[in-house]
Amino acid sequence: MLAGDTADILNIGIDPDFKRQGYGTGLLNHLIEELKKRHIGEILLEVRAGNKSAIQFYKRQGFEEIFVRKNYYTKNSKNQSHREDGIIMSIKIPSTEIKNVL
Repeated sequence: MLAGDTADILNIGIDPDFKRQGYGTGLLNHLIEELKKRHIGEILLEVRAGNKSAIQFYKRQGFEEIFVRKNYYTKNSKNQSHREDGIIMSIKIPSTEIKNVL
């Protein structure tokens, strides 16, 4: 989803049989290159606090935690009292434009 000069990742996934083989990194790198062409300067995403592997993956890619939505998710639909935080993460996309300096 694009909004101004920011893009939001709503959902991304790799088949469990293909995890830890570089496909997620390749997919994210391709997305970043495409967003650079569109002059997008930042990517935002949200991940469940309990999804430690996703959080570590995004941190390795350069994302930073910028905000916590307390008790944002219900852990499962059968027990609505169990809540989980949502972690908002961001990465700045460096511009590839060459600026004319006088």
